[in-house]
Amino acid sequence: MPWQRYFLNLVVREPDTRRYALHRIRLSKNLFYEATENATAQDVAKAQEAADAKKKNGGWPSKFLSCGRLPRPEIFFSARPSLTSNRSSHFFSLLPAQGEGCVMFVDQSGSVSLYDVDMQSVVAMPRGNFCKPVNSITLSMANASRRFGEHRLYVMNTTDGSFELFNHCRTTSLPYCSQFPDDWNWQPLGHVPPWLYSYGALSSASPPFAAAVVDSSTICASSKEGTYAFDMARGVWRQAGRWTLPFHGAAEYVPEFRLWFGLEGPKNSYNHRLCALDLASAAAEAPASLHAWDYLHALPDGWYPSERHLVNLDLGRFCIATRCFYTPSPEEEHDVNKAKVVSHEVTVLTGVEVVSAGDGLQMIKHKSRHYSHENMEIH
Repeated sequence: MPWQRYFLNLVVREPDTRRYALHRIRLSKNLFYEATENATAQDVAKAQEAADAKKKNGGWPSKFLSCGRLPRPEIFFSARPSLTSNRSSHFFSLLPAQGEGCVMFVDQSGSVSLYDVDMQSVVAMPRGNFCKPVNSITLSMANASRRFGEHRLYVMNTTDGSFELFNHCRTTSLPYCSQFPDDWNWQPLGHVPPWLYSYGALSSASPPFAAAVVDSSTICASSKEGTYAFDMARGVWRQAGRWTLPFHGAAEYVPEFRLWFGLEGPKNSYNHRLCALDLASAAAEAPASLHAWDYLHALPDGWYPSERHLVNLDLGRFCIATRCFYTPSPEEEHDVNKAKVVSHEVTVLTGVEVVSAGDGLQMIKHKSRHYSHENMEIH
């Protein structure tokens, strides 16, 4: 079955530099089988292989058996030397209106540039209003109330709650534009959620950790204090409840199933589960997971998850990135010759597909790839 996305974009910060390398992974070669039946057979075989290895070794292996090599970089992005002190204050995103080959980069000062893979060109874009850290939540949607091809990209800062909207529309003349049209612009939306204000001052004690577009006019966002709903037309927030959304990061809507998909629990949860939810009434009541599936085989001994990220590849297909850290044993800490691993950080990319199965849904694991690169992001 064909799908709309053909590549996954990986952004890797080079060690001890201010450069970011953009790599592109071909999905059909690295993360997905041609046929769903092949994926099902391979997943059963891998599960049996892991069980046999555990039985033979008296536990899980202490290292990942192999790590892949990234393809050559498409381009390098770089922030100005004076802006390199805060390494987490940079931001990458795709612009859905332009397709999977347009990657936006925002540096620590708010300067914005766009790289078009197909045209192999870089253009300067309208400057943003707020700093956007690497772990910002992005929500994208088509602007149905205006002309065809217009999109909105909402960006939530998960550090201080600043909230911003980027309006943009599809154009085929990006490499040749001397300036962008008026409807390509950043619009500040204040801070999200309102409870960050306390006695007239801004507090970052409870930043948002989960958000989703629930309909054409409403965004819901949660912090540990509860959930708020944002009216896009009026630009105002209201409290939806003291409950929180049961996922982290952005939930992705899949129209084929009329459901939203997200990663359960906090970002460093040991439960590696993809969940399906109905958020149509999330602005009024707490949603519950309708389905939940384990997407990752057990990690080797000594490895622990630190972050997870979900990318919607359309038509029920997803890539899930899991960053894992290795914790050395006391023996390894005191004797480097006994160390079992070379790299203490690995990113596991897992391709999964959700399909209809009778009256319900089924998640099918395709391929996984391991990369021993630090500071990796996927888009």
